[in-house]
Amino acid sequence: MRQITTARRKGHEWMDRERAFREELHPEEVRIGTDPLVRLLSARTSALDHRLSLLQESGRVPRVCVYALAVDGQEPTHSLAAARDFALQQNWQVSVHHHFTDRFGATDPLTRTGWSLVRHQIRAGYADGVVALTHSVISPHLDEYALQLELIEHHLGFVALVTAETAGGQR
Repeated sequence: MRQITTARRKGHEWMDRERAFREELHPEEVRIGTDPLVRLLSARTSALDHRLSLLQESGRVPRVCVYALAVDGQEPTHSLAAARDFALQQNWQVSVHHHFTDRFGATDPLTRTGWSLVRHQIRAGYADGVVALTHSVISPHLDEYALQLELIEHHLGFVALVTAETAGGQR
């Protein structure tokens, strides 16, 4: 799947170059750019819908991990409960052993132990996806968040959020 994403992106490069050239020629024109959060929301929900349809076709109930960040060393019980409740409302299976946390601070998800364990659960086939409260729990930086979406999708998993990317307005 990663090759498809890369190929799809390369196909749009000529448009990016043409747009940049046009911006240089006509700097006075008003332009409306696409919101990167909307693009990420679309990519995430597309992967989510695709994965859920495959699981439904095979007759399997999705198994998910829940993920949250701990602030000041406190267990994020409310965040984990909200993610768990969301998963249960979707009729997804959540194991007691699939609750993962990291302490708030490190923004790069690749350096977080809990998030690495989530990815491992998906890669190993023990879970089909992960539920978090917001995209910023995974990473407040959109490039890092986008990379994590690609990594999870590459391992045939999905990311579900209690609050969609565009609802929070964080960038």
